[in-house]
Amino acid sequence: MMKKVLLIVFDLLCLGVCLFFSLSAYVKYREDYVKVPVASHQLFQRTKLNKEDLLMVDVPRAYLTQDVCTDPKEILDKYVRLSYSLAKGSLIYRGALEDDIGDLPSTLLNEGEVSYDLYANEVKINTGNLAVNMSVNIYLTIKNSVGALSDLLLEDCRVIGLYDPQGRMIRDYEEEPRILTVCIAVEKEHVKLLNKALMVGSLSVFTSDHSYAVDVRSKLNEGAEVLSYLQ
Repeated sequence: MMKKVLLIVFDLLCLGVCLFFSLSAYVKYREDYVKVPVASHQLFQRTKLNKEDLLMVDVPRAYLTQDVCTDPKEILDKYVRLSYSLAKGSLIYRGALEDDIGDLPSTLLNEGEVSYDLYANEVKINTGNLAVNMSVNIYLTIKNSVGALSDLLLEDCRVIGLYDPQGRMIRDYEEEPRILTVCIAVEKEHVKLLNKALMVGSLSVFTSDHSYAVDVRSKLNEGAEVLSYLQ
């Protein structure tokens, strides 16, 4: 009988100890961890942030500095600052954000460049494999008396914006977006060549094996045979 009583008392003591440590761990966890927003996917420069871009997770309070955004209201409808990129799961710092900007693609232009719009219903282009910050090559095809002449016109034209038929900017994580307008960065002096090229022939846009090269600018293929038709 005494053994049974001792076993019951021992079991109760073990249960009490377990409950005590569980409660202590819960209280400590609740006090030392804070639920904060992090990036739900890779966020590139000039991305406008909305609810789909954020994921709420518990983070140790010790990891949080004064510059960390802990409230989604501090983040929503702001843009990732130029030259910043936020990896998936990373904390979001106030210094990486900025308020609304007027002309988004123009902020990605270098000195001497302009923004030029290519429309998917006017040029031959596969919009399904395009993304902002990629570079593309533009070919011009002209029909003449002996057939057709086709050659590379411009290369390394950076994509700085993708828009749907309503003029809404396409976001990187969207599945099967309907892209109508592809905004590219070109040198100012190339604009008149592109305008005339659309009048005398047809343009085809392709990606290349170095489409993700950094710090590139559009270049004219000065040896292109089709240039004589654009003078």
